[in-house]
Amino acid sequence: MSIIPESLAADAGIPTERLSLDLMTVAEVDALIIQTRGPDWSEDFPQPADYDAARRAFEAGLLTPAAAAFGMRLIHECSTSLVVGTIGFDGVPLENAVEVTYNVVPSRRGQGYAAEALIALTRFILDQPGVDEVTAYTEPANEASQSVLLTAGFLPEEGSTMVLRFSLRRDQLPEASR
Repeated sequence: MSIIPESLAADAGIPTERLSLDLMTVAEVDALIIQTRGPDWSEDFPQPADYDAARRAFEAGLLTPAAAAFGMRLIHECSTSLVVGTIGFDGVPLENAVEVTYNVVPSRRGQGYAAEALIALTRFILDQPGVDEVTAYTEPANEASQSVLLTAGFLPEEGSTMVLRFSLRRDQLPEASR
């Protein structure tokens, strides 16, 4: 069973040192689904993963005010105000766990943006009632994603050789983050 705390419905954005993680509007989700460009999007945004993220948010019903905080966010680079990626969840929490997904455009990779965004969003969501664990999946060959997850404090779990599962539970956060 899933319960969406009312406190999440009003969330608009999560700031980090260099980024702003802003909830996608219905218009932005529509633009991604029909593959049109926004004026504040970096030259290499969106990527196929971003189109998929918007479609999944729409299909999962994450555009309502009550569920939006579990949907997708645009990653804005503060220094340029450009959208450089997406981050968010694949749905509302099930059994107090939620799956995170993220993507940063090729032109901004290697700058720590994915880890910075993942740390901020994970800390935010684990601070909410009804969420005790954040999970993520990656392919064994995707060493960059594995590095991002490890940097953000996620731990690998035993599992299939086809896909790797990582998780971070509230009780695994450093004391200062709880």
